[in-house]
Amino acid sequence: MITPEHLTGFLMMHAGFRAEFGRLAEACGDPRDDAHEELLEEQLTLVLDMLHAHHSHEDDGLWPTLVGRAPEAADALAELESEHSVLDPLIAAASDRGVPLAERAPALWRLHEFVNEHLDHEERIAVPLMLRHLTLDDVEADKRQAMDDFGRRRVPVIFGWLASSADADLLAASYADLPVVARLMFRLFWWPAYRRRFTRLYGATAPANALLES
Repeated sequence: MITPEHLTGFLMMHAGFRAEFGRLAEACGDPRDDAHEELLEEQLTLVLDMLHAHHSHEDDGLWPTLVGRAPEAADALAELESEHSVLDPLIAAASDRGVPLAERAPALWRLHEFVNEHLDHEERIAVPLMLRHLTLDDVEADKRQAMDDFGRRRVPVIFGWLASSADADLLAASYADLPVVARLMFRLFWWPAYRRRFTRLYGATAPANALLES
């Protein structure tokens, strides 16, 4: 049996999705200039890509694994999977570059609201099942898949986005799980660079964190 600490990466992604669509919806409603608009488009593409990868992994691997080990949970997990299809038209509307960015802001707000409702549901239903039925080998395989989904060149930005979204306890658990070299790179380079990106994106200072800035 695994412990909640083993699901830190999964929950970090949830924290990132919970925060970022709301931030994007607000900023996309009134881009400052063309450069700001292009940066917002880039961030939106990144986060939507990660949402698609996260849900594909659940539908193709995680839910079938859980159903195989807990058949009584099949209907509940099917309901979670059905919510992914509800998200699809919102994702399509939010990502349609044929529509001006400001006109996509309402779709982003709806996406933000529904993603949070879906993640609440998922954490009520799926997380307890994961704790009971996944193994350490399953968790390690999930980590490897996540890193493949990130892609090496995108890791610094993704790590910064997730760190800007997580609460202190979740971030501390995630940080402690990183290799020593990655922790050093994150503190010295990736987080400072992402704080600058956050300000360009959202016209504000990234949330302070004593762990990363002491």
